[in-house]
Amino acid sequence: MNRLDPGKLTSVDENGDRLYLIPAEVRGFFRKHRTWSQCVLLVIFLLLPWTRINGHQTILIDIPKREFALFGILFRSHDAPLLFFVLGTLTLGLAFVTSIWGRVWCGWACPQTVFIDAVFRRIEQWVEGSYIERRRLRDAPLSWNKFSKVSLKWFLFFVASSLIAHSFMAYFVGAVDLMHMVQNSPFQNPTYFILVISFTALVLFDFAWFREQFCVIMCPYGRIQSVLLDSKSMAVVYDEKRGEPRKGSATKDKVGDCVSCNRCVQVCPTGIDIRNGLQMECIACTACIDACDEIMEKVKKPRGLIRYDTLDGSKINLKKPRSLIYMTAIIFLVAGLSYAIGTRESAHFTVLRGAGLPYSYVKNNEQELILNQFRIHIQNQSGKEALYQLRLNAELLQKGVEFSVAENPLPLKPGDSREWYFFVRIPPALFTDSDKIKTTIEVQDIGPEKSLNSTRELILVGPRQ
Repeated sequence: MNRLDPGKLTSVDENGDRLYLIPAEVRGFFRKHRTWSQCVLLVIFLLLPWTRINGHQTILIDIPKREFALFGILFRSHDAPLLFFVLGTLTLGLAFVTSIWGRVWCGWACPQTVFIDAVFRRIEQWVEGSYIERRRLRDAPLSWNKFSKVSLKWFLFFVASSLIAHSFMAYFVGAVDLMHMVQNSPFQNPTYFILVISFTALVLFDFAWFREQFCVIMCPYGRIQSVLLDSKSMAVVYDEKRGEPRKGSATKDKVGDCVSCNRCVQVCPTGIDIRNGLQMECIACTACIDACDEIMEKVKKPRGLIRYDTLDGSKINLKKPRSLIYMTAIIFLVAGLSYAIGTRESAHFTVLRGAGLPYSYVKNNEQELILNQFRIHIQNQSGKEALYQLRLNAELLQKGVEFSVAENPLPLKPGDSREWYFFVRIPPALFTDSDKIKTTIEVQDIGPEKSLNSTRELILVGPRQ
């Protein structure tokens, strides 16, 4: 194979048609550790929906109910501003990791890489054999052997895609509810049935057929790596000084360590030649490192001709300005999120004025009073049942103000919400100086947990005397 043109996509031919890549298998230090990390990630993905913390699914994104459970903490729709901290931390965290360790996310933890490498290519190897046998089968004319193997492969692809789709859906509908849906007729839950079928088709299309084209064509991460990387960032690099000139193109007085075996190209899942330098298509999967080290051992030369190293050959530096800026911003975001969660009340309540006139007149024992009507929407955000009691400012009660609630105290189960109406009757004499009286209303959990004791401002209105 000739040296590839660095300005040309390696997954297409000169006519722009796709070249279907079948990378060779590889063994070695990085392959071994990537296999273990991928197994751990797959187990976490499959089992996480079945675990519970504080009575809630560990990760649950229930969009219809607008509830989000993350590691024992339950968030509601009014907690949406906290997403700024979460998304900001994840974005800057990825930028920080990239600035130090390069595209380690792509090669080691990206779902695109994990599922294709650990599931779909394993199925291909089990059904069709080694990469050489798969390439021969791909180019062979249609026969019963080819038809049976391809049919079995795609059937297993569909099974794997369906399992991935159902596991993914469990994060949105709940694992227990999903199992009930699976056991019932699809017509009882047509929306979720269509969603699962659609996602299964999408997974099958992407992981079984589209594959590296997603990384090369659609994923924006590879295109912004030039902004995130610098000369002191880690990457998969080829030691050009040691390797050049290669065997076959060397002069008589000097021969590099590269033997032009092209093994690094054969194992690359995106088909690039790492000897052409850092490229957008490189996902830092380190397959070429293991392949080259294996060859170097056979020809009795030092390992590391292709290695995971900084672009300028220096040591990792966590104190470079770019990394310090990322770390500082991440610390502030994590601190802000921790403070917001730590100071979040166990119940969310909002006091609103009742519909209609701002005030009205009522009589009580021949005394004319001014009536203000309010409603309070309260939601129990804690994981346990609470007993909420509503209280008006005691100073006003001493001045003849009457306070009445239909149900006080009010019991609420975890996650439940209610609208709570209350009425305030004010003697007209209290409006001598102004047509508004500012006071407070208190909501207190008087149950066993005593998880809430909070106040809100309350404005009483009436005619100025």
